[in-house]
Amino acid sequence: MNVFLKSKINSLGRLLLFRDKDIFYKPYYGSLDFFRLAIYNIFAPGRILNRIRYKRFPVSKPKVPVLDNSLVVKPGDLSFDDLVELTAATISRHGAAVVDGFFSEKYIKEFRNKHSSFFPSSMTDSSNVPEIFEGGTMSLDIQDLWMNEFIVKVIQKYIGRLPYARRYAEVCEIRPRRKTTSRDFSRPNCNGNRLLAEEWHVDHSCLIQAAVFFDDVVPDGSHMEVISGTNRMPCSPMTLSHEYVEKSHWASKVLPCVGKKGSIQFHCGNVYHHLNAEPLNSRCWLKFEFTSGPNIMTSPEGIYSLLAGTTNYKDLTSERKQILSGILPLKSNKGYQPHHRGGFVPVKYKGI
Repeated sequence: MNVFLKSKINSLGRLLLFRDKDIFYKPYYGSLDFFRLAIYNIFAPGRILNRIRYKRFPVSKPKVPVLDNSLVVKPGDLSFDDLVELTAATISRHGAAVVDGFFSEKYIKEFRNKHSSFFPSSMTDSSNVPEIFEGGTMSLDIQDLWMNEFIVKVIQKYIGRLPYARRYAEVCEIRPRRKTTSRDFSRPNCNGNRLLAEEWHVDHSCLIQAAVFFDDVVPDGSHMEVISGTNRMPCSPMTLSHEYVEKSHWASKVLPCVGKKGSIQFHCGNVYHHLNAEPLNSRCWLKFEFTSGPNIMTSPEGIYSLLAGTTNYKDLTSERKQILSGILPLKSNKGYQPHHRGGFVPVKYKGI
């Protein structure tokens, strides 16, 4: 009876709140309308409460001037501290930032050559290239890029604390075979690949990602787009249809994440974003996912790969050990004990 009643309430809610079938259709019931967001957060407050708990909502206002129509930051002659401040302010304002050409092309080329086994080969026949290439977990040998001081300082400035690594570092190249819309995805037997993330979506509520471009990412190629400012809103996790964005004033808030090889792209998990796919046009990056606390994806295989390089874990700085402590747990003097809710926690009792 409860299941039947819940189904009827859901059907009535969709009838009242999502009448316009041109922009609302299964499973695209996401909205940026204040009233709908209020209703959602009253009946499903988990996401907003998690953001509040980890101080990811509300988002503080930028303390320095930021461009309204671009999220690309030009390092120019800015000092290190000023560049950190401007980049964090841009993320706060738009939900994302691209620091254009932060690393030199020479550095990027040398890094790719040194770690070539993790990168896709240069195949000339694009028909044989997979849509998504994932290079596997990289080792601590890349710590100076993964936990680069600038990357860590920007994220720390935005989230208000030292971040935790959420996943293991991994190279990813996408080469879409087609452009797929939400309307295409809503149809049976759609050939689109949802893993390309072409749908307008948000990520986990406490995630923030940095990614280093190993390709030039240009407006007429495959690139991420964000809806500027949605990171500052109490958004639901529901996806938006392409028609909803295109037919509303939010269309004017869509900004491209583009930059030359060596650029760093940051994006907050709470900003609506998607891949604007250009068929057979690739984008290769090395991505680093961080979090304010939750959703850390520890795995035995990841730990093994992380320690498989030549870098000695003991030689890491205490800060880097703390950043990695979720995916590479710190040594506990008294070991660990089972927690009543599952998993393990350090032993609190100091005796024997």
